[in-house]
Amino acid sequence: MTDVFRDSLGHNLYRIGQLVREETAKALQPFRLTPEQWQLLVVLAQHDGMTPSELGERTLRDKTTVSRILPGLVKKGWLMTEPNPKDARSYLVRVTQKQKPLVRKSMEAVRDHFAQHVFTAMTDGEQEVLLGLLLKLRTHLGD
Repeated sequence: MTDVFRDSLGHNLYRIGQLVREETAKALQPFRLTPEQWQLLVVLAQHDGMTPSELGERTLRDKTTVSRILPGLVKKGWLMTEPNPKDARSYLVRVTQKQKPLVRKSMEAVRDHFAQHVFTAMTDGEQEVLLGLLLKLRTHLGD
């Protein structure tokens, strides 16, 4: 029987998203992080001191999802919170000094995992073409 979705661009993009998440999860196992947690940590490592709303905007996550993920990362010692000096109604989230090196190591682990297990299916040129096409599609869709 033929796979009815084999030639569907939409289905293949969706499925690649699922598989990329699974590969990211594998790379993050030693750090005991989910891809969703890791995404927040990476953004905070690059833009220290953000409100949960700003973090949601940067990661394309809704407020509820960010609010659900943050307490676990604070409890595990990855993040700390502090009052927002510009707005007493909100707070800022930061990666703890202790965990900053580990966030960098996790980024390297994900990069290395993808280089060894995912991108070996394509040449450097094919990777560049794919990235260009994906960016073109994102732009077309208003991202």
